[in-house]
Amino acid sequence: MDGTITREEHNAFSELMKAENKRLEEENNRQNKRLELLENNMQQIITQQLTNLTATIERLNLSVSNILKEQSEFSERLKKLENRDGDMWRTVVKYVITAVAGGLVTFALTRIGI
Repeated sequence: MDGTITREEHNAFSELMKAENKRLEEENNRQNKRLELLENNMQQIITQQLTNLTATIERLNLSVSNILKEQSEFSERLKKLENRDGDMWRTVVKYVITAVAGGLVTFALTRIGI
């Protein structure tokens, strides 16, 4: 009977395969636990980073809002300053025209003899 194995050889091979399968299963379980720990750790890191990013974005949004508010205030102040010079010029022109008109009226009235 060539190529046949004895019962003892079969049992020995079967025990060897059971031991190898058990070792592989233990290795798989160990690696699964390591992967689970790694995934949990990465999830915590990602959550923390997203929380930090959200807080940073909120601070940035507040900063931009403040900048826009200040820019609006500066724009209003600039308009007031620009109008002030124009208002002063119009006031000066009004006074000059009033003085010239008053002078002409006075001159005319003095010519008439009043």
